[in-house]
Amino acid sequence: MKKLLLSGLVVLGLALAQSPYVGGHVGLFGVSGVNIFNGGVHAGVGLQGGLEVRGGVDFSSLLGILITGVNADVLMNLSIPGSQVYPYAGLGGNLWLFPGGITSFGVHATLGLKYPIAGVPFVAFLEAQPTYAFGGSAFGGSGAFVYYLKLGGNYSF
Repeated sequence: MKKLLLSGLVVLGLALAQSPYVGGHVGLFGVSGVNIFNGGVHAGVGLQGGLEVRGGVDFSSLLGILITGVNADVLMNLSIPGSQVYPYAGLGGNLWLFPGGITSFGVHATLGLKYPIAGVPFVAFLEAQPTYAFGGSAFGGSGAFVYYLKLGGNYSF
């Protein structure tokens, strides 16, 4: 029975999924006036009703210290009639892994713009993620506001 239920959930998920994609970004990660280079990769899938779910991993380096971030988003695609640019908004969560076993968490909003490239399954994007980070001593123990600015692209298949 358990196998049947799990198989049904997988089939339902695949039936609802419309357009899987992979992508990446470069940009800035900032906290307390410090801006550092950030890059990452992600994968996502479009769902019915203009929703997308996306998960990714990003990397930042500060003075030779590698910060690894794991994130997940739920995005809502919006539209502007007659425009070639497509806005989107969403919510998500973060997990940051610092050297020495320090872990911090965060919640973020996402605001972005997509620009499909004609004739290829590629979409360029620009997005901002204001984030509240908490937990661990990495962000002062009590929390801090941080942000991501990302420029990247998604390849659909």
